[in-house]
Amino acid sequence: MSFLKTIFCLLFISLVFVNFIGNEGFASEGEITLREAIDIGFERAKEWNENATLTSVNSVDETMEGSRGEAGKRFKWVMIFIVPGTEDFVIIGITEKKITLFETSKQTPDPTISYDEIKLDSPDVVQLAKDKYGLKQGIDWATGYNFTLDSIDGKPILTVFGNDQDNRFTSISFNAQNGEVVSAMHKLPYGGGLLSKRMGTDTLTRKGMAITGVVAGNKKLVVWGDKKPTQFSTTKQPFIELSKNNGKSGTELQVNNYVTHAWFDKNDRLYAATEKEIWAGITSKNKGTKILSLDHMIELVDYSIDNHIAVLSNGTIYYTTNQGESWDTAIVPKPFYAIQISDNGDLLGLTEDRKLLQKTNDGWNEIAMPNSNDVPDDMKVNHNRLFITTESGIWTRNLQEGNWRKIQVDEMVGKFIKKGEKLFGYTYRGEAIYSISTKDDGKSEKVFDAVDTIVWDVDIMGDTLWIATIPNYSWEEMMIQ
Repeated sequence: MSFLKTIFCLLFISLVFVNFIGNEGFASEGEITLREAIDIGFERAKEWNENATLTSVNSVDETMEGSRGEAGKRFKWVMIFIVPGTEDFVIIGITEKKITLFETSKQTPDPTISYDEIKLDSPDVVQLAKDKYGLKQGIDWATGYNFTLDSIDGKPILTVFGNDQDNRFTSISFNAQNGEVVSAMHKLPYGGGLLSKRMGTDTLTRKGMAITGVVAGNKKLVVWGDKKPTQFSTTKQPFIELSKNNGKSGTELQVNNYVTHAWFDKNDRLYAATEKEIWAGITSKNKGTKILSLDHMIELVDYSIDNHIAVLSNGTIYYTTNQGESWDTAIVPKPFYAIQISDNGDLLGLTEDRKLLQKTNDGWNEIAMPNSNDVPDDMKVNHNRLFITTESGIWTRNLQEGNWRKIQVDEMVGKFIKKGEKLFGYTYRGEAIYSISTKDDGKSEKVFDAVDTIVWDVDIMGDTLWIATIPNYSWEEMMIQ
């Protein structure tokens, strides 16, 4: 296994996704260094088997508000010991100097690390990384400084993770015997921006930004996203922008918090959903009117052609059929993956276990699939017609009828994007976008080959296809500061 792949795998095994709750400063009483954690683990491992030998050590991200590795100490550590010559191994977890995990099993053993080879400790490498590379604490993921120790190519490699000066995820590895720098890598973005396609010509603007949404109105274009994204966050410098010159330039709009959805109604009135609110009538001179405010996060949003709006938050759907003048509620029977609202005000949901449900006066009724073995991957409602995508293809039916009709598409579509009366589909691997026919005699066609582009949203205005993309990230070597 390559060095980079080893580091990548260790991250996903050892670190948990948490938000940053910072408190830089001196280590708290319960925090310990890597070497101190090894000493505690070794004592217990030797009780299990006197031949126990160390193979790896990882710090674990947590929300305990300590120093977060600032002085090379963490509250939580996990390590693995094996019995050489056997497949026996044990995982030992330590929290605040106490063993909180002891789990034995069997697997093909990894290379071992001799205790005597570990000359450097976590406080040493975090200071070296600060001095040589200006390493800062991680913020969005792997918060603070995190550490791993592994045997790579026969050497004990001690790695510290954090952020570089531009807040990009960084790993710096040292030979634990002598402090020699083995590797210094950071994740750099490539791609991202607003792509327009017109008559075979591609134009990229907002380069490097994470464009998470685009919607076209009557000679108006609105885009939103993050001007300075990182690998683990697209809410660093959120923005929403209105353009009246075909996307060449735009005016930034005043919207509280970052925008998750935006759309125009039939009267070209702009709506936007933020973390907990829905706003209507947003213009370049006015932030509009707040028509919904919730205590919990807005998880899902949908709107119909007639601008009936449905919002899922904390197990409840809030919906309106009068432009937000009043709202009704419906409790969902189980977790939903998607919600939709029709022009007639019908509520539909796709559950996380992929059951299609429709709200009735008696509760939620399941909709029978066109084929008994079909499982819907996604669903949308356009006017009063339901569209689903399955492994057998795309199917549609009128909500008031029971007959399904199959729509011909050259590739398997895994996800829909609805923009007013327009319907698009991603292929399963995100490699292509199709314009899905919503007419009985229409033909679906491929409108974009994504290749290496990470597409987040799409819309069409006139003869121009607008594609919202976000950056991808790759490990690159970094220079000593």
